[in-house]
This record gives sequence, C-alpha cells and structure tokens, in this order.
Amino acid sequence: MAEWTEKDPIVSIRDVHKYFGDLQVLKGVSLDVMKGEVVCIIGPSGSGKSTLIRCVNALNDIQGGVIKVRGIDLT
Repeated sequence: MAEWTEKDPIVSIRDVHKYFGDLQVLKGVSLDVMKGEVVCIIGPSGSGKSTLIRCVNALNDIQGGVIKVRGIDLT
C-alpha cells in the first residue's frame, strides 16, 4: 500500500453502496475531498446526505465500495 501524501485526497469515497433492507440509499457514490476544500452536501429530503456522512464517520457500515481518510481504509 502506498503512503498517503499531501497531494492525495483527505477523504476518498469510491463506488459506495448502502442498503437499508431492500432500499438502496447510496448508489455508487464517488467523491474526493482535497486538503483545504470545503464541501457542502445538498439534495432533497431522503436522498442519502446524512447516510453518506454517517458512513464516512464509520457510524454506518456500507455494502460496497471503499472509503479512505488520509489513506486509511475505513471499510
């Protein structure tokens, strides 16, 4: 595994999938957040905003994809 560098994303989300029962709430979400960036996640009610944040904070498990923070795989 390569070491994380300052040029790499602080947060890297790749093809993340999350289900609650039969309901798929995150469908292949991918996102990079670079050092110094400010990100706002917006969308209609029920679109998975809070679920994505809970997954990044490792409060919810994901069923597919990869989430890394400073190169550390949280999945």
